[in-house]
Amino acid sequence: MIEASSPSRGASTASVPDTGAGPRMSGRISLLELLSTVLAYSAPVAVVSGFIPFVIIFDGIGAPMVFLVAMLMMLLFAVGFTTMTRYVPNPGAFYAYISAGAGKVPGLGAAFLAIFGYLLLAFCTFPFIGVNFNALVTNTFGGPELPWYVYGFLSWAICGLLSYLRIDLSAKVLTIAMALEVIIVAIFNVSVVTHGGPEGFSATPFTWGAFTSGSVGVSVLFAVTCFIGFEATAVFRDEVKNPERNVPLAAYLAVLFIGVFYCVTAYLVITAVGAGAASALANKDPAGLFSAAVLQYVGKTGVDIVRVLLVTSIFASALSGQNIVSRYLFTLGSDGVLPKALAKIHPQHKSPFVAAMLVSAFWFVLMLVFIYLKTDASLLYGRVAGVGGFAVLLLMLFTSASVVMFFKRQGPVAASKWHTLIAPVLATVGLAVIVYLAISNFDLLIGGTKADALVLQIVTWGIFAAGMLLAMYYKRTRHATYQRIGGGEL
Repeated sequence: MIEASSPSRGASTASVPDTGAGPRMSGRISLLELLSTVLAYSAPVAVVSGFIPFVIIFDGIGAPMVFLVAMLMMLLFAVGFTTMTRYVPNPGAFYAYISAGAGKVPGLGAAFLAIFGYLLLAFCTFPFIGVNFNALVTNTFGGPELPWYVYGFLSWAICGLLSYLRIDLSAKVLTIAMALEVIIVAIFNVSVVTHGGPEGFSATPFTWGAFTSGSVGVSVLFAVTCFIGFEATAVFRDEVKNPERNVPLAAYLAVLFIGVFYCVTAYLVITAVGAGAASALANKDPAGLFSAAVLQYVGKTGVDIVRVLLVTSIFASALSGQNIVSRYLFTLGSDGVLPKALAKIHPQHKSPFVAAMLVSAFWFVLMLVFIYLKTDASLLYGRVAGVGGFAVLLLMLFTSASVVMFFKRQGPVAASKWHTLIAPVLATVGLAVIVYLAISNFDLLIGGTKADALVLQIVTWGIFAAGMLLAMYYKRTRHATYQRIGGGEL
């Protein structure tokens, strides 16, 4: 059961006072439910169907190694990130950690960037749901063909309702969705292992030569974006049982699961179609590569199930994203940085219902705009997802650097140098390379032109700058509000 509480864990409050921290969430989400909530954001079936083929396109049969390298980089990031959860016990995640390490001005810029990135990443799922839901209805069930926004608005309504209700209900829905996704991919993997591929099993995909045979940088960039979401474990800190243990554990488990799951599945997809033909088939029909392999090894029923789970996978990602954004807005409202109404907690459902409704309203307006502009749903998904993913990558880079700065100021602490310096520095260097690759290949990341890439880059950095400018304004005119940025108290 989730209950609203003040910093002293007393009675629920409806708004943020003028001094001190505002209301905080509390709850009883289990480790499994937390893990499922953040894993659902990565949409495993959608990644297997949509991202693994692109990693194969860019790096050929070295794709499994690409996911392992991306996993190691994310594990390095997780070392510093999870260490911060012990010393900055606030649910603001990126916002709280960057504020604590780099300062309140970049911290509020990070909060704006986080809201922007997660809003876009979750929103882009609605046109994606629409396209895939329509394909499911017409191709599998022989139903009528409808515009993407019909199914998009249906998913939007259900997502909004669940985010308005208790978080443990959403967590249970996401746990079921995650279990079904993992089961169907596991059935495919076992079938390939049992029957073997046309060329048998080979260790070549795990060799250095295979890894460096293609566009390594671009393929690692795409692979890293598949991990986005695990860092949201800290956002739910106040709603988790035993957060000191379960938040860091869930982050590590999420990274390990995503990395191993995608590495193994990429290898078995390559094995299923044959190492010699994998790249050509991925280039010819990336969207159909996994479905064709499932048809061969599991049968038509397996393909139909994958189509259904692809829709539920994308929906689960949207629901998880809405819960994440709602809690960022709630935290900013609780800190008094944004309107205090965002910090209201529903008296019955104990959810940040005002923040959740605001997210739903924003998405509703955005869908109307894109419908009016007659934007192609596939184009919309690529552009919006690419920008949102880039924003989160920037936040990971800033957070790693902030970890180093935070512990340098703290002086001697119980944590080791590995946790406070070595791993965060290595993560910062690795993420800096990834961000450089993202900027250099932004047109490829968003599936647009160089002009599109420039405009969207300006917008992204502009959002970050807007948050910093607001923090500087508060510093000059509302010192009490400025002090609360990042969860700080007077």
